[in-house]
Amino acid sequence: QIESLDKSLEDLLTRVDEFVGMLDMIRSDSSQVVNESIPQIYTKATEMRQIYRKIDKLEAFVKMIGNSVAGLEERVVKAETDLGAFPSTFKKILHTISMPSFLNKSSSSRQQQTLYEPPVLFKTEDYFPCLNEAPY
Repeated sequence: QIESLDKSLEDLLTRVDEFVGMLDMIRSDSSQVVNESIPQIYTKATEMRQIYRKIDKLEAFVKMIGNSVAGLEERVVKAETDLGAFPSTFKKILHTISMPSFLNKSSSSRQQQTLYEPPVLFKTEDYFPCLNEAPY
């Protein structure tokens, strides 16, 4: 009985040693997480906030460009309907044909009615100042 009890105690001591070893490993891993990983995660999270702000600004810029392009498309459609959109071959044919003087007057008066006003466009340099610098 003493031998079996001694063997059981040895087995129990071995298990306790293994348990203490695992506890030490968990403590060291926990301290590594607290001392090293958490500060790294915090630093990365701070960097990501800056990236998120840049993404938000870029989304606003893309939206502004989309609105600008939509406005220009509306102006092109309006100009095409006002002035008529002929294929280029018809334009060439019409320009080569000599027109009577009364037709020329009516077309010139039509041109005077619709004066071209250039659209206000954005400048990329206003939004990306680094583009003004020479590369490398």
